[in-house]
Amino acid sequence: MKLKIIAILFLLLAAYGFAQNQTTPVTLNRTEVHKLTSVYNNATYPIFVSLPSSYNSSDKVYPVVYMLDAYSSFGIVTQMAKLLAFNNELPELIIVGISSEGGSKEFNYNRARDYTPTLIQPENLPESSRSLVPASGGASKFLNFIINELIPFIEPKYRINNNDRTLIGHSLGGLFVGYTLLQEQSIFYRYVMISPALFWDNNFLLKQENIFFEKTKSLNAIVYSTVGSLEENLFIETWKVFTNSLEKHNYYGLKLKAEISENETHYTIIPHLVTRGLISVFKP
Repeated sequence: MKLKIIAILFLLLAAYGFAQNQTTPVTLNRTEVHKLTSVYNNATYPIFVSLPSSYNSSDKVYPVVYMLDAYSSFGIVTQMAKLLAFNNELPELIIVGISSEGGSKEFNYNRARDYTPTLIQPENLPESSRSLVPASGGASKFLNFIINELIPFIEPKYRINNNDRTLIGHSLGGLFVGYTLLQEQSIFYRYVMISPALFWDNNFLLKQENIFFEKTKSLNAIVYSTVGSLEENLFIETWKVFTNSLEKHNYYGLKLKAEISENETHYTIIPHLVTRGLISVFKP
């Protein structure tokens, strides 16, 4: 009898311990996930969608923000944007984050491939950079994915103002934002470029901006860009050349705010996507 009682107590304790150890993944409120596989590069992208607090209780139409690097920064961007919207420092926004399947290794590979406009063989990169850029040259295909697959998939599903799209990115993502600004002006109206890697391929984008100016003197866009004062000089100096050139060319229709963020490193500056960038491009 004693053995039976002990066995029952053991099972109860085991069950209690199992219940105590069960966990539930944390889910961000008012977020949804879709998956899209692109015909342009055969890559599959988890697409994270963050809806405004008032979405389910109103019939409003909202501006939309397309963000890069959602794998690492979706939580930072969406939660900060909601807090600032609550305090009337930002409008309520629908945020569409383009993420990556797999872990950090796949994330690093995909962003290097998708955000860079030209192909550089790894052996032609400095040895210290080869692990950071294992692939390259896929920006054109990735932009086609956004324009021809992602936007037509997302925007009919939600109450989105398709005349008010914003694109935001950091580092290689900032490079892609700059590439998009010069490549396709009819899709996005607002752009946020944080610490853009403008030194890519011997300052490729700086040269493209000069070519762009030879063809047209107008650029209908609102742009915010910054770089941290504590970043590597390579980031800072190419950023200065690019933003100074935009200002010097004085494009018709361009509204540009460019500033150096004091005491920020390449990673502490990431929240500026929202706290400086979105606030700036959405100012009346």
